[in-house]
Amino acid sequence: MIRRPKHDLPVIPTANLVDIAILLIIFYMACSNFLTATTGKIVPPKAPDLITVEEPLVIVSIDQEGKVSLQGREAGGVAVLESALTDLLRDKTTDKARTVMFKCDATVSREVYQPVLDAIVQAGGMILAVGKKQ
Repeated sequence: MIRRPKHDLPVIPTANLVDIAILLIIFYMACSNFLTATTGKIVPPKAPDLITVEEPLVIVSIDQEGKVSLQGREAGGVAVLESALTDLLRDKTTDKARTVMFKCDATVSREVYQPVLDAIVQAGGMILAVGKKQ
């Protein structure tokens, strides 16, 4: 009987895999497209008494053509907007978390933006309107 020498299996180094995974995450985050705030051009109305606030997580906008957008994507209508807002705000408990930034073009009539404001209130949102200082 001839005995063959035992060969050890090759060892794969795994110590650097965590470093590679972190570098890949950073690379994909740097190369990704982030959600834009609006889809259309908006000229906000002017007002004398405005304050600067940090931007909330939920943004509703109406562009010059009267198109309503939620989080940068066009909403199908007021009923769809209210339903989507209700889903977004369901688990929010503080007033700051329930704040909805409302951006509306200055040329849009009240008949267009009033139902949107009502939908935000019905969904439980706190309206934060956007404007330019006079």
